[in-house]
Amino acid sequence: MKYQFIPKIEEKEFKERRRILRSLMEKKEIDVVIAYADDKATFGQQFSRYYFNYQPHFESCCIIIPMNQKSFIVTGPESEEFVYKNSFCSEVKIADVFTHPNEEYPFHKIQSFTEILLQFSNEKNLKKIRVGIAGSEMLPFKYWQKINDIDFVDIIEVDDMILKQRSIKSSQEIKVIEHAYKIAEKGIKKGIEIVQKDVSEREIAAEIEYEMRKLGSEGMGIDTIIGSGKNNTHPILTRTTSRKVKEGDHVLLTIAPRYQGYHGAIGRVVAIGQINENISRSYEIALKAQEEVIKNMSPGKKGFELDKIARDVCISSNLGSYFAYSGIHSVGVCEFEPPIMTSWNKVEITKNMVLSIDIPLFFLDWGGLRIEDGFKITNSGNLALQNISKNIFYK
Repeated sequence: MKYQFIPKIEEKEFKERRRILRSLMEKKEIDVVIAYADDKATFGQQFSRYYFNYQPHFESCCIIIPMNQKSFIVTGPESEEFVYKNSFCSEVKIADVFTHPNEEYPFHKIQSFTEILLQFSNEKNLKKIRVGIAGSEMLPFKYWQKINDIDFVDIIEVDDMILKQRSIKSSQEIKVIEHAYKIAEKGIKKGIEIVQKDVSEREIAAEIEYEMRKLGSEGMGIDTIIGSGKNNTHPILTRTTSRKVKEGDHVLLTIAPRYQGYHGAIGRVVAIGQINENISRSYEIALKAQEEVIKNMSPGKKGFELDKIARDVCISSNLGSYFAYSGIHSVGVCEFEPPIMTSWNKVEITKNMVLSIDIPLFFLDWGGLRIEDGFKITNSGNLALQNISKNIFYK
């Protein structure tokens, strides 16, 4: 598969994002935002990717966005040139907390992380500096210590502020996400094609990922999930194993390739021969739940309303207690990111959101399954981002 048009996000959009963030900072009287990032697949790179198109590798980092000074990245010495060549960041500082403790770096100026942050202190005016922290749940303890070493600091968590900014996608973002879903569609079709008796889960995953890499995927937002049989589909999460597919198995495929930092996520089920009739019945209910959400997912709807629609279909079929999590959520620089349409979320669906409808049925006697697809919110409804049958694929 070849694309004549390969979408990407231009540098000016990243500058605009930082400008918007500063306007939000001004309203909340925040002096500087510090956002943590690392190379963990699911959430690690979200902030660095969103504001600088930087994908950390090996060494973690913090992006620093001051209210009135130039933004920069603080990281380890091995990443300095890597940042310059692989991002839209033009200033890098090397901090002690990002160095390997048993290594030495003669070609770099290494500063104290505290020293770097102190430049934003208003100590002369005896006024505390207000520091917005993003990614606090990932920020290692030693970084917290360094930030708290500054006497004149008030810490404010700003994840919600940034996530709200990210929830509405630009035209460039939408084109990139659409491309990610085209890659995911090809990947899931490859998986369906090669699933058969006596082929291992890892062989299937390898073929899927090879297909998607050829099409431009830079990696996976989650480890590719190929679960087969009762034990390997029963829990919500499973790691693909060396188990070989057997007669009578249902095989759960869940993939989330990443392209230009953005994701596409699709989940399907393949059956090998005659499978337990309860699996087929449960899949039909999950599909019905998804279709009901699709009918109702449009601007103005609230998150909890969509969640209720999906759950009610499962509850009416005595599967409500197996609806394992809130599966309707945004897709962007994370495969699974807010807004997440929980039973209490009052967020309003708006045009240019990109949402995944994932119907999860797990912990049953025969195992578990999901059906998952992505949708762009339009003026009056939604538009599917993949074109692939939703039926169980029988082999």
